[in-house]
Amino acid sequence: MKVIGLIVNTDKQAALDVSAAVARTIESRGVRVLTEENVAVLIGRPELAADEDALASSDLLMIFGGDGTVLRASRMVAPKGTPMLGVHFGQYGFITQIHPPDLNAALDRVLGGDFEVEERLMLKAELSRGDEILESLTALNDVVVSKGPLARMLNLHTLVAERHVATYAADGIIVSSPTGSTAYSLSAGGPVVNPNVRVLIITPICPHTLNARSLVIPEDEGVQIIAECEPHERDVMMTVDGQIGIPIQCGDKISVRKADFPARLVVLDPWHFYDKLRSRLMWGERFSQ
Repeated sequence: MKVIGLIVNTDKQAALDVSAAVARTIESRGVRVLTEENVAVLIGRPELAADEDALASSDLLMIFGGDGTVLRASRMVAPKGTPMLGVHFGQYGFITQIHPPDLNAALDRVLGGDFEVEERLMLKAELSRGDEILESLTALNDVVVSKGPLARMLNLHTLVAERHVATYAADGIIVSSPTGSTAYSLSAGGPVVNPNVRVLIITPICPHTLNARSLVIPEDEGVQIIAECEPHERDVMMTVDGQIGIPIQCGDKISVRKADFPARLVVLDPWHFYDKLRSRLMWGERFSQ
């Protein structure tokens, strides 16, 4: 391993402090370190600054933050196939792999090549108006079409594999990957899906009917959503991983399908997905006073 990139949540001082120490440790092992310009300045190492392309071309990307930081990094590096190792500084940590106390041992294993890489399905979303593609983005968790702050429902014409499935009268609709099934989709009543299952999940948000439920479809079947709204409606949005929001107009089409590349996550120990369900979400537990 010749180059390791660091992505850090700059809102978390602990993540900055630990990443600075890790940078020194990595360099002491003869491996070059790169990081984003703002991070390099904050940790007092401006010479480590690199652009996104250089970071994405690293042999490994270490991510110091929560799952949201991993989501941001995945959109940057997944197209290059760069493996990512998440260090947990967040709340739930479904995607991050290790905790700060385990960092030294983890670094020894990573630098020694003692790890596996797990591939996670990525989504590709395209926003079209007429025959023109206005936006093309990728997501690790989900793509959401939703209304603005006013309490109005949308009529969302939804097609799967170019066949009409339903017109949902709802606050919105979520198209999720298996990785994202434990995020917004779960909060909206969607199923929990093991990340190794290759599917897409369509979940309406607060549908105005009792017979509208989540739909699980094969990974090779794309989803198209057309929002029907009032001409004056200005607050309909397409949101990617809860981090990028793009206003859409009535009649715009949002197409979501499996991306041509996966996200690659470094796995040091085979801590099973079901163990995370129990430890992170207290799955199936009954709470008593």
